[in-house]
Amino acid sequence: MNIATGAMNTLLPKLGELLVGEYKLQKGVKGEIEELEKELKGMTAALHKVAETPVDQLDQQVKIWASEVRELSYDIEDAIDTFMLKCKGHEPATSFKKVTNLFNKFKTNHQIHGVMKDIMDQVKKVSERRDRYIVDDNAARPTVVDVDSRLEAMYRKATELIGISKPKNELTKQLLEYDGSSSQQSNIISIVGFGGLGKTTLANSLFQELKAKFDSYCFVSVSLNPDINKILKNILLQLDEKMYSHIDETWETKQLIDKIRDFLNNRRFLCVIDDVWKKSAWDTIKLAVQDAKLGSKIIVTTRNKVVAEHAGSGVYEMKPLSDDDSRQLFCKRIFDSNDDCPADLCGVTEKILKKCGGVPLAIITTACLLASKPRNSEEWDKVNKSISLGLENNLDVDKMRKILSLSYNDLPFHLKTCLLSLSKYPEDELIRKDVLIWGWLAEGFITDETRPVGTSLQEIGESYFNELINRSLIQPMSEDNFWDEDGKVHVFWDEDGKVHACKVHDMVLELINQLSVEEDFVTTYLSDGQQTGKHTCTAQKKKIRRLSLHNSNKSYASPEAREQLSKVRSITIFGKVDSIPPLSSFHVLRVLQLEDCSGMDKNHLNHLDKLRLLRFLRLGHYSATELPESIGKLESLETLDIRGARKPSSFKSHKVLFPMSFAKLRKLLRLYAGRVKLAQGLMLGNMKSLQELVIEATRKVIKEIGNLTELRTLRIVFGSEKTFELKESIQTSIQRLTNLQDLDLRNNISFEEIIDMQQVPSGLQRLFMPDSFMKAFPCWINSLMLSHLTTLSICLDFEYLQSDHLDRLAELPSLRFLRLQLAFVSEQLQEKLTIHRGACAFRSLKDFQFYSSMMPSFQPGAMPHLERLYLSIWTRLRRGGLNDLGLENLYSLRHATIYSFDDDSKAVIEEALKDYPNQAALKIQSMMMN
Repeated sequence: MNIATGAMNTLLPKLGELLVGEYKLQKGVKGEIEELEKELKGMTAALHKVAETPVDQLDQQVKIWASEVRELSYDIEDAIDTFMLKCKGHEPATSFKKVTNLFNKFKTNHQIHGVMKDIMDQVKKVSERRDRYIVDDNAARPTVVDVDSRLEAMYRKATELIGISKPKNELTKQLLEYDGSSSQQSNIISIVGFGGLGKTTLANSLFQELKAKFDSYCFVSVSLNPDINKILKNILLQLDEKMYSHIDETWETKQLIDKIRDFLNNRRFLCVIDDVWKKSAWDTIKLAVQDAKLGSKIIVTTRNKVVAEHAGSGVYEMKPLSDDDSRQLFCKRIFDSNDDCPADLCGVTEKILKKCGGVPLAIITTACLLASKPRNSEEWDKVNKSISLGLENNLDVDKMRKILSLSYNDLPFHLKTCLLSLSKYPEDELIRKDVLIWGWLAEGFITDETRPVGTSLQEIGESYFNELINRSLIQPMSEDNFWDEDGKVHVFWDEDGKVHACKVHDMVLELINQLSVEEDFVTTYLSDGQQTGKHTCTAQKKKIRRLSLHNSNKSYASPEAREQLSKVRSITIFGKVDSIPPLSSFHVLRVLQLEDCSGMDKNHLNHLDKLRLLRFLRLGHYSATELPESIGKLESLETLDIRGARKPSSFKSHKVLFPMSFAKLRKLLRLYAGRVKLAQGLMLGNMKSLQELVIEATRKVIKEIGNLTELRTLRIVFGSEKTFELKESIQTSIQRLTNLQDLDLRNNISFEEIIDMQQVPSGLQRLFMPDSFMKAFPCWINSLMLSHLTTLSICLDFEYLQSDHLDRLAELPSLRFLRLQLAFVSEQLQEKLTIHRGACAFRSLKDFQFYSSMMPSFQPGAMPHLERLYLSIWTRLRRGGLNDLGLENLYSLRHATIYSFDDDSKAVIEEALKDYPNQAALKIQSMMMN
């Protein structure tokens, strides 16, 4: 399923399955399905053509036709899914049942024949309209050429620039640190960040200040759809306009590249390549400048982190403006002063600035909008709310949306779909990555179409998530806390830069809210009953496909409202579940995501058994003491998430009883729970389809886990049970899970229960044991038994640490992420943890997190590929205490964060590292524990 083609991508394979599967359709029905398949393939191709054109450039009739086809694809898939479920529900056992099922089969064939006839009638009507509207390559209106939005940044006076001094100083230091000797290769720095953060402004300010120090210089913009030859000609003209004023228009790309290379030979130059969107565009331009020497400098700006890293090793990530700088920029724009906001407007101004999130473009746009409004808090508050809802009509607001829309338009279809799905979330909501991906999977946003061999759909979903981060469309929450089932959990970078949660910037949320309304993708109602987004037509939509309620009290009692809900595929409710419509209204629901079930009683889940197509069920903060017996009727359910179950009006967790019917969930792949109680006779080990399990340890659960041989992910939370009594069961169960890739053991386990295991799953990739300190080093942590391990989090008691333990960690060939805690180190101990260079030592390590009162000392060449370092120093430092840290010996280091014990220790660290060359990559903070 994607925004371009509706349900076509998941529907077409299902039609193929009907023709070759066990459904035994009558010949006439097969012929109808084959005809439908051909027609839908043609429509899908036409939809792809339509989707290649930005929405604002499409003919209105074509828009209407495309919307009709997408809506039709949903209805067809709903009908096919329902039919397939009915067929698979026949399980004959007795002779009587066999006769009954023969009748049912005849009846089902008759029903599908009638359904197919209705579908084909609708398809033919829509197809005829396609012919009338001529949906082809000319379906789009002629592209309107807009004035380049970056021109204003290019000609802005230096006195108008706010919040740019610090990044400018840091980059100037990096750009000028080489001495310009002839052996010096050119230095490339990439500036990356969200649209509107001021990348062009910063690059131009650097360019204007530094260009006099170079023999030649140029500043060119690439843009989303670049004309490479035009860009190369522009470079030549800026290098020497007189020499190249008569460039032959017939020159090919290679000739232009050769001319630039010839000119730059033995010259020291500065070149800014602004607004690069694609690696391919950079790769071509790079050919012209990559061999320049004599300390030449190249600055690249881009919204895409992958492009930035591809361009060169020096990546500078633009940060939003601070609160003070945001306020100063706003006041300068609207009051023509640095900080002179009238007292009666201060409150609403702070709300507006919070929404702008430190993005200069958003601040300037909002200030320009308010400049034309009366200066009173009521009017400003109206503007603030109308921008949030996408209701404001203003040229400046439209310009900002166009700039942001460039990033959306550049997305492939599947990422547009995933991004628009985020429009269901409220402002400032912390969005869990796992919940987000499970929703994508349940709705078919992630399909087998382009899946590489050996890659799971979950991994494809993670790659989609990472791509949205890399394109600066969602914000990774790498240093925040969020509430998990066990309390506060620190979110940290994983081995591939992955994070556990994200947020959507308010300006991006406003954009995707509006796009979502235009595409009839998500319908969102707020607490006051108002719908987000600006509606382009007054007619009430007949069908809602995805519904999101934000503390909404909207009523669905009328027949018309019930009819709207009958086609809903996904419902998400933020706030109390009192507002949930009756579940009997949802005939084709795939996703039921309830974020706050703290006041839920059994009546709220009445008719749960009607949701036979449901694939993802989330019951956040579930307060009932048992799951309803009807849960066993959810025969399509793949993911059940009841983490954080707790008593009403309390943070204290409680056990949830799983009924006997739970065993009927034969398709369940993921169970994320906490404290559970299994009904008498319920055998968790019979849930053979389970691939991911999060659960609290009990004797029964631990014994049953060993039978779940398809498990890939296992997280066991140890609570009140005495773990030494579970020793044999833990070892036996873990050793039987031959497909296990992720193992996470939490809380009160002493780890003596697993230290002496004779073997572990050979394919184990991620191992987390972060909560208790081992008094011995597991014998099975070695390069032979854990050759595929990429991620390890381990705590060791320093008293039992031996010299070869670190060597065994260093020898793990695939290890990319290591989180190491050393505890019980005496403050009087002056010894350091020395990390040496070695032929096979930490050969793959990219991320290292170290927590201890002992200081590490990195020797030259240690951890040769380390890119990210996180040190948490649990002791007060004296002057000179950091002399042997050796950050300069980590040759690949790009980011380093150091947490000190207190402010005095922070000052010691800052003094010791003041001459570290890459200050932009260094972050020093105090834990303020004193």
